[in-house]
Amino acid sequence: MYTEIQLVRVMVGYALARADSQRARARQGRTELGASALEWAIISAILVTAALLIGGIVKGVIDRRSKDIEQG
Repeated sequence: MYTEIQLVRVMVGYALARADSQRARARQGRTELGASALEWAIISAILVTAALLIGGIVKGVIDRRSKDIEQG
C-alpha cells in the first residue's frame, strides 16, 4: 500500500509540475499551450486512476493467494 501511495504522489506531482509549466508558457502569450496543459492534466488523471485500479487488483489477488497458502 505504501508503494502505491508513493507512485500516486510521483504521478500527481509530475502532472501538477507539467500543468504549471504549460500555464506559465500560456501566460507568455503562447495560448495553444494552455489547451495542451489541460490535455496533459486529463491524461495524467486517467493514468493515475488506472494505476490505482491495477494496483488494487494486484493487491487483492496477492492477498487472496497468501490467505490460501496460509490455510493450506
